[in-house]
Amino acid sequence: MDVPAARRLETPIWLNGRTVLGLLLFCAAVLGGQRLIERSAATTLVWSAAHDLPQDALLSARDLKPVEIRLPDDLAARYMDSGISIEGSTITRAVLAGELIHSGWLSDAATGGEGRSITLPVTPEHAVGGDLRSGDRVDIYATFDPGDARARTTLLARDVQIIEVVTAGGFALEEEALVGLTVSVSPDEAARLAFAIRTAELDVVRITGDAASATTTTVRAGDFP
Repeated sequence: MDVPAARRLETPIWLNGRTVLGLLLFCAAVLGGQRLIERSAATTLVWSAAHDLPQDALLSARDLKPVEIRLPDDLAARYMDSGISIEGSTITRAVLAGELIHSGWLSDAATGGEGRSITLPVTPEHAVGGDLRSGDRVDIYATFDPGDARARTTLLARDVQIIEVVTAGGFALEEEALVGLTVSVSPDEAARLAFAIRTAELDVVRITGDAASATTTTVRAGDFP
């Protein structure tokens, strides 16, 4: 009987480098999609107002309600985590029922010290071109006697948080222009800023790195050749 010769096992023609690469890319896409879905579905518990709260209200348990939010990490971090007790803190602005409690709206226990809110009249050219948002951290400088040989620029408030950006209608239809910034400051800083509003030109500088790196507090006209 004739026995057919054994054929050597060969690698299937469909199993080649291109196919393997395609399978790897497909698996990576599936895993990436799953992670994106999981991240988008993740929620964070933060405090919200259980009812309308007036400015300078002293918060108690009945004023607060935890709610779930689904926001990018950088935005969610601006609101008070419900795992942090803020009872006994003072809220520095009026808040409507259901509104999330922004970390910049609290003083006393929540922020580690007594706080004040003050609105600074500034124009875009003196405030990062108007590209500022609630929650940004800024330094505030005042230039006294501008254009004079006695001119000096002084750092009045370091690493303070913007609570609200104040805008008003511009010349174009539906255009809004920056006219002021409400910031949360200490009582001493509030007094210095109130004086500077009436006697100096203000500049607001957004913090993009280490806030402690700003060591110079006063610069005088005579410091420059």
